[in-house]
Amino acid sequence: MDSKPESSEWGLPSSTEPFVSVITVSLNAAATIEDTIASVSMQQADFAVEHICVDGGSVDATRAIIDRWAARSSRMVRVYEPDSGIFDAMNKGLRAATGEYVLFLNADDFFVARDTLATALADLSPGAPGSPDLIVGDVAMGEPGLRGVWRRRRVPRLLGRLRGWGLYPLHQGQLTKRRLLNAIGGFDARLRYSSDVIQYYDLERNFRPSMRFLGADVAFMRAGGTVNAGWKVRYRATLEFYKHLSSTHSPFRAAVMVGVKTLQSLMEVRWGRCPHGRWFAAAVEMPDDHESRHMGVW
Repeated sequence: MDSKPESSEWGLPSSTEPFVSVITVSLNAAATIEDTIASVSMQQADFAVEHICVDGGSVDATRAIIDRWAARSSRMVRVYEPDSGIFDAMNKGLRAATGEYVLFLNADDFFVARDTLATALADLSPGAPGSPDLIVGDVAMGEPGLRGVWRRRRVPRLLGRLRGWGLYPLHQGQLTKRRLLNAIGGFDARLRYSSDVIQYYDLERNFRPSMRFLGADVAFMRAGGTVNAGWKVRYRATLEFYKHLSSTHSPFRAAVMVGVKTLQSLMEVRWGRCPHGRWFAAAVEMPDDHESRHMGVW
């Protein structure tokens, strides 16, 4: 894992502890990860942000892309080592994180605007008493700017009030206090598909976390991904989800939670033009450092 340089190109001294740690895990994600990195690196905020990139052994250009961006920013941390799956990789990122809040942004996702994190954490400061345990926002999923079927993945209005019945936020739109994630042991790396949702249920059951609702999109997800790769995979994910819940809840409660989760997913489907474009595209398409700085990337 990288050690951090003495100076910071985020406009803050390197001694300033990050307020937010954004964690991205990857495996052969050269086609999309630069969008993810650019959307994090171009965040404009008056607090420190670190971006932890965990790669389990890509054989394409993924690591070269990460290295190129890391050379420009002392706030990027690289963890290059094998893992046993996506949730094991996420746990490695969590162990490397130092921020008060943590957000997991996949290698084919990106923040929807340059002020996303500043807006999410408005009026909050590191270590301040009474700050929310979770900050939750919406996520859009599809293909940027294209017309067709897409998903508006909203935070349920009853989240936090109707606890233990299967409502959940998307982890790409969820900033969580790192101490709570550590307290529940991060993700269950034995699970292949559903550990992110299970993690929220564990947080909900063990801590009854306080929440700030943003009521706006935080991240954009490209259509696809492990769990969205066809009906067979979705069936396996649902079965895994039910079996795991049955170990901590009654069979009836587990079945209801699976049903609520499925209904929430079905209610997300939309038709029309998928929102949010690649607002950072100019920086991604300008490899020259001088030109990138002129565009305000750093």
